[in-house]
Amino acid sequence: MKVVNPNNVTHDIQLISRVYPVGALELLLYNESTQIETSNAIFEIGISFTNNYQILDGYMFLKFDFVFEEGDKYQMKILENSSVIYRGKLIATKEDTQTYLNDNNEYYYE
Repeated sequence: MKVVNPNNVTHDIQLISRVYPVGALELLLYNESTQIETSNAIFEIGISFTNNYQILDGYMFLKFDFVFEEGDKYQMKILENSSVIYRGKLIATKEDTQTYLNDNNEYYYE
């Protein structure tokens, strides 16, 4: 699960994609509470200053602008020519990621 800070408009995410893309990408963010899907175009670094990506040492570094609300959870999908290259979950929280508990101490595993 990726974590973003809703206080920021520009977000940086590091991930491992299924394949290494070579062109423009589409970032789909599906808000699980409002059930609204938003699409953002993502370009290779150098083409766009805000919505871009680059591949370094096997990792994809994604930079994009989006306004998140505190506590919202998203399904994140990255497409290249309608092929899924990454799928995951994203949550917006102001809490430090070291102390954040996704289950809010409601579930215990034995």
